[in-house]
This record gives sequence, structure tokens and C-alpha cells, in this order.
Amino acid sequence: MRVFLRGSGLLALVLALMLASCAGGGGAGESGSANPSVPSDFTPQSPRIDPAALMADLRTLCDPGMEGRKVGTPGNVRARAFLSARFASLGLEPLGSHHEQPWYWGGTEGVNLVGRLKGTTFPDRVILVSAHFDHIGIIGGKVHPGADDNASGSAALLRLATHLAAHPPAHTVLFCLFDGEESGLLGSQAFVANPPLDLAKIAVVVNLDMVAQGTQGRIFVGGTSYTASLKPALTAAFAGSRVALVPDFERWDHASDQHPFMQRGIPFLFFCVGDDDPWYHTPEDKFERIPASFYWGTTEAILETLLRLDAQANLPALVPHGPAGPEVPPVRRLEPHPWRGGRTTLRP
Repeated sequence: MRVFLRGSGLLALVLALMLASCAGGGGAGESGSANPSVPSDFTPQSPRIDPAALMADLRTLCDPGMEGRKVGTPGNVRARAFLSARFASLGLEPLGSHHEQPWYWGGTEGVNLVGRLKGTTFPDRVILVSAHFDHIGIIGGKVHPGADDNASGSAALLRLATHLAAHPPAHTVLFCLFDGEESGLLGSQAFVANPPLDLAKIAVVVNLDMVAQGTQGRIFVGGTSYTASLKPALTAAFAGSRVALVPDFERWDHASDQHPFMQRGIPFLFFCVGDDDPWYHTPEDKFERIPASFYWGTTEAILETLLRLDAQANLPALVPHGPAGPEVPPVRRLEPHPWRGGRTTLRP
């Protein structure tokens, strides 16, 4: 549902100027949209997220010095150190002695980051919020910064955690930054194969993968066709947003880190701009091209979705979606655009 809401003229002008500054020259003109019906201003009506901080985190993660954050590379290690320090500063509790959870899967080594905020009312029911922080690195001598894919989801996750750390949730919220997604969902596969908590406690997974490059002013959401009880909170959250919501969109459910959870019957919401990103897996997926207003508006609406889910006393239970277990091969994302066919698989 798409509703256009107007705020104070002066406040809107100040916020718009701040966003233009944060975007480093990005905005509607950099978004690549050729559709004049797509709005250029997605400023939230009642913002709770600091847009400058959101863009600063995004800029850090897709900085060329991170070298594209490919799993196992020095750039990936630098990005992980930044994210781990942020988890610590937010007071997220590690599951074990460290936020970092190393894994070895399918011949690849990586490290997931996991931090927890304990629920005040339902501590034994878990909302898992995830994003992958790795990207595809340097190809042909060119850094692929991965601003939308998926520095955007990782930076948004930090902002969600920042808000909930200051406003303790009713349910326990587990924040997971997965590594090795680009190599075949390896980090999330490793997580569910050797989970640091009882998977049956996870009520819902909220996965963010490519949530910034809204060239058509919309966000696709998978998972509601499987678990219809999630849809009311989602649609209500976006009712006050200028970002257009496209729910029940299950075409890409296999293509990101919700998939291993889905295979084990765990309800999920998967947020993604998908084919609307014209610079997917190219050197042009960089900070300067991110439309800051859309990114901020989307992150705010995802936060509202999360808060509405947390407010529910009865979150959905496990539902059968298909085969489970560590024998399920992950999808290796090798093609120029995995959602346009031609996938291959990698067995662990």
C-alpha cells in the first residue's frame, strides 16, 4: 500500500538537504529511474532513524578500502572488524564468548556475526534480523563496492539494532550478519546446520538483502504467501510510507539467507529491490549511486514492521516448507543476475 504523506515544509526541506549531502551527490538523478511517476522524496513522516548515521555506516562498508568484502579477503576482515565493534558498542550480547562465529562450509572459511537483545516479555521467542555483509570483491582488477548488495542491508541492520537497544523489545531479537552469502548462502547454511540456539525458538526471520537502490520506488517482500499472518503487520507498517510495497513476491526466496530457514519451516520476511537495481554485481554499485531518501524511507518502514511484529503476543509457529537438514545444497550465485536464471549449485 502506498500513501503519500506531507510533513512540515521546513522540516522536509532540512531533511532533504541533509540527505542530499549524505548521498555524496546521489539521489533521484543517480537512481537510474526513467519512470517520471516514481517520487524522488521518500522522507518518513515520523522518523526514528538518523539518516546521516545510516548513510555514514553505508559509506564505510562500501568504501573502496573494503575491497568488495569478498569472503576470506583482507577487505572482508576489515568490514567484519567494523561491524563487530558496532555490535559491542550497542551492547548486543554474544551467543558464546564472542560475536564472531567462524565456520567452514563447502571448502570455504568465513565468520558470521551474531548479537542478541533479550526480550522483556517473551525472552524465549526470537525474532531473527539478518543481512549478509560480504560481496564479490575485486574482479578484473576492479573493486565491486557492493553498496546496495549488501552494505545497504548491513547498515540498515545496525540502525534497527541501535533503535531497539534504546527501546528494549518484548521478544528477544537476534541480529545476524552472515558471511559467504555470495558464495552460496554459506554463512546462513552453516548457522542452521550448527545453530547457537534452538531453531524452534525462532518465530520469524526478517532478512534484508539489497534495500537501497529503489529505482522504481518499491520494495519486494517474500514470505507472506507462506505465512499469511505476517502480512497485516507488514502492510500496516508501509501504509504510512512513500515506499511502495510489493508483498507475496516469492520469486527470489531461494536467493538469499532466509532460504535455509525457510527450508526448516521458519516463517520469514525477505526485503529486496531485486531487478530494480541496474548496477547489481557491477563496479557501479557504489555509495554515490544510492538514492538516500528511498533508502532511509525503506529502513524506517522495515523498523516499523519489526516493531509491529514485536508487539504481537502470538507470533507464527513453525510451518513445513520443504526438506531440512545440512544436506541441502546452497545456491551459488555466479550468473550476472541470479534472478534471471542460470543458477548452479555447490555441495558442502
